[in-house]
Amino acid sequence: MSKYDVIVIGGGHNGLTTATILATKGKKVLVVEKRDVLGGIAAGEEFHPGYSTTGLLHDTSGVRSDVVKSLQLEKHGLLFDPNRADVAILAKDGKSVVIKSDVSASAAAISEFSKNDAEAYKGYHEFLKKISNVINDLMDNPPPNIDVENLTMASLVVLAKKGMKLKGLGNKTMLELLKVTPMCVRDFLDEKFETDFLKAGLAAPALYGSYAGPWSAYSTINLLLWECASRSNVKGGPQALVSALQKAAEQAGVEIRTGSEVERIMLDETGAAGGVRLKGGEELVATKVAASCTPKETFLNLFDDFEIEYDLDYWIGKIRSRGTTAKVNLAISKSVELNGQAVEYARTGNSFDEMEKAFDPVKYREVTDSPFLDIHIPTISNPSLAPEGHSVVSILVHQIPYNFDAGWSEDAKKKLGEDVLCELEIYSPGISNSLVNMEVLSPADFEERYSLTEGHTYHGEHFVDQLITRPIPACARYSTPVHGLFLCGSGSHPGGGITCAPGSMAASEILKSKG
Repeated sequence: MSKYDVIVIGGGHNGLTTATILATKGKKVLVVEKRDVLGGIAAGEEFHPGYSTTGLLHDTSGVRSDVVKSLQLEKHGLLFDPNRADVAILAKDGKSVVIKSDVSASAAAISEFSKNDAEAYKGYHEFLKKISNVINDLMDNPPPNIDVENLTMASLVVLAKKGMKLKGLGNKTMLELLKVTPMCVRDFLDEKFETDFLKAGLAAPALYGSYAGPWSAYSTINLLLWECASRSNVKGGPQALVSALQKAAEQAGVEIRTGSEVERIMLDETGAAGGVRLKGGEELVATKVAASCTPKETFLNLFDDFEIEYDLDYWIGKIRSRGTTAKVNLAISKSVELNGQAVEYARTGNSFDEMEKAFDPVKYREVTDSPFLDIHIPTISNPSLAPEGHSVVSILVHQIPYNFDAGWSEDAKKKLGEDVLCELEIYSPGISNSLVNMEVLSPADFEERYSLTEGHTYHGEHFVDQLITRPIPACARYSTPVHGLFLCGSGSHPGGGITCAPGSMAASEILKSKG
């Protein structure tokens, strides 16, 4: 029986990142993936004959350049742009503005309908520029050790350095940051801008992956984190990243097995992780196990009853992972424009009032008729994803509850798809007449297909108490109370999205660990 240094559970982008880094350091690594394709939520898939997406999620702006560089992913075909992609913010009255990585160009576009907002946008980005060093230092490094009972001198030095970075902002900027941190994103942007659809579009990323509306306290934190970390663009989307990671992994000697679902994490006689048992009974032995699946999937489904300590079981069970995202993929028999222009990425929202009204039904396990949309038309840059002259429209639909009281039947999903088409008609009149096929994935489908607990695409909600000590304090630095078991997925710091950051930082911690 082969014995591995590390078995990585899950072949998504974080699992592949962890495996590849470990293999380049001489470790014997196996990746086991439940599905027949690699990539997890970053896997591009055909949803109708001849029509494919580039992944469940769209945004690659958080992919860490240091991971791309260290794994030489560009040598494996990755086209990496250090600037984030242009995104159009759409209004229901036909207006739109394209937000670019170039602040001056974005301000010039905004000035066409509001000179005040154009100047405010420059000031907004000046504030982001000032705080980005502090924010990114927090999110690009493993979380500090805040175990007050076991603080070492090294830990105190790390905490002191972070405090000095905050102080280094200067009193005015530091106080501004401390002031806005607990604010709802509505109040934060209302202080700066006057145009409703612009405010709604800028705020949208703050609400993705959160059980929150624009009036929810502390939602500004998520916006600041996204703005500061969002600084790149992977050509070809998440699928292109996975393709490059797979090539790098194979070159480094990682063994990859798809169609291999883990049934249990095995413990040795000392209670340490000693490998995995696959469905079907095959047992694979390893010195360490790294799980890129959700923390709840790892601890609540991959251990036998009473194998883990009560406290660990209790606190893992308290992680909030209430999914509020669905996906609608459209096969369209023509080129698609939104508010009269061809754009690859777009957001809707229109106003804070409309976004809050979309969130209200979620609290009561109901579904809004007017969700706000995160739209990706990948065929603009990659026409090969559809027949010639046709389009793929990939839509993340927000404020759609996992725990829908009526249940996610086929009729319920059909109704959701019709509501999304109706919403899309506002920005692309007549698009329904060109519909070839539609795929609707509810949050419940995410759980079934991707093992995402409660359909949450980020493996757990992004909110203040689930960010720095993510997923729980006992597992906040990738190692867990189960010796030899590590977490390397989006449920760990710095959180979800397509970033490679949790996988990279987990690999570093695994390499430092003994045994």
